[in-house]
Amino acid sequence: MASLLKNFPQAPNPMTDVTYSPATRQAVSRLIARFFLVHLQAEVGKPDKVLQEDYPNEPVREITQELMAQVRREFSLDESEPLPADNIFKRWSDINEKFDYEDSAFFTFNRIFLHRLLDLRDGTSESRERHYTAMRTRFDGFDYEKQGFTVAFFLDSEGNLREQMRQAVRDHLPELGAEGDGVILMQSRRLQTAMYEYFEGVLKATLAENVRLLNGILPQQVANELKRNGFVKPVYFPDAAVIFTDFERFSQFAAHLTPNEVLQRLDAYFSEFDRIVAVHGLEKIKTIGDSYMAVAGVPSPHRDPVRAACNAALEIREASNRISDSAGPEGWKIRIGIHAGSLIAGVIGKQKFSYDVWGATVNFASRMESSGEPGHINVSAEIHSRTESSYDWEARGCHPVKGLGMAEMFFLLGKKTAEAAASR
Repeated sequence: MASLLKNFPQAPNPMTDVTYSPATRQAVSRLIARFFLVHLQAEVGKPDKVLQEDYPNEPVREITQELMAQVRREFSLDESEPLPADNIFKRWSDINEKFDYEDSAFFTFNRIFLHRLLDLRDGTSESRERHYTAMRTRFDGFDYEKQGFTVAFFLDSEGNLREQMRQAVRDHLPELGAEGDGVILMQSRRLQTAMYEYFEGVLKATLAENVRLLNGILPQQVANELKRNGFVKPVYFPDAAVIFTDFERFSQFAAHLTPNEVLQRLDAYFSEFDRIVAVHGLEKIKTIGDSYMAVAGVPSPHRDPVRAACNAALEIREASNRISDSAGPEGWKIRIGIHAGSLIAGVIGKQKFSYDVWGATVNFASRMESSGEPGHINVSAEIHSRTESSYDWEARGCHPVKGLGMAEMFFLLGKKTAEAAASR
């Protein structure tokens, strides 16, 4: 979108409304219609290769011939009436220097230009809106980046075409004077304003969508820092609680399901997990396959990250069991692990941003999950010692932790009765 707005000009000020006589409008529009027929005849005479290159599924030649017949009907142009010798549309194309007239098809442009001619003739709000609707429809389906067009090109191109039409009116209808010139000039300036407003709307919509997507990828305060500074400083958090989850024998179960079924199931689980971590003030960090990761105390410090993580884990287990029960014997069994400590958080990537956390705390939390058992929440001694009085536990003793030696572990069973009552 940045290249689209390169050298974006200021919107031209539209002329003060002037009422032109129907006779002047008829004369001017009929003249330009005759020049348009010269262009359409040139279009029909182009080889099929040119006409079908950009429109392979359209009967371009037949539609262009129908367009010629419609122009003749609308402006009472008999077949015997001579047409101008020069082609102002070819000259306009040559001035633009963006494409070669003989090797280009103007199929979409031609249909829009018919509405322009009718508006030039009628000069009503309805005819103008039909013209602008045709223009906006064309732009909506145009790939600006692929074609290499900028907004400045479209506005300049319109200015070039306007000058060709003004010169034609001066040469062929000199008796109309300033009034004939004014009809062309006013329509063109209004059109440029409409084009400017259209692209301004595209820009605003694109920026809003980019902000929405960015806020969906990064925490809002982190996204704001990235937009403000162009980068995000890594932050050290002295106290955070990390949750990891995954499903027992996920790969075996997934092998018997279609890709769509796998995605639907994961979405059912993870959508519930997203809701739960948000309620308890945790930040979802990422999902990798069937693994889900969230942190309490990041990117903003939490007054009690360990308790928040434990409460979220209990609800995640409950939600997972509920979803799995609905699937019957094919339901998945979840493992959950929690550990707390210091970590570093920041943004990695330039094209695809990712907010992530690093450190021994993260690694240990992952080991708590992998060292657990299906249907259980396995926590470290750090988690247990900080919340022992608030929950019911099952001591597991010391178990080996891959790469980290032996570690004491506990199963978090649920809230103590008093704690459960106080939380209601």
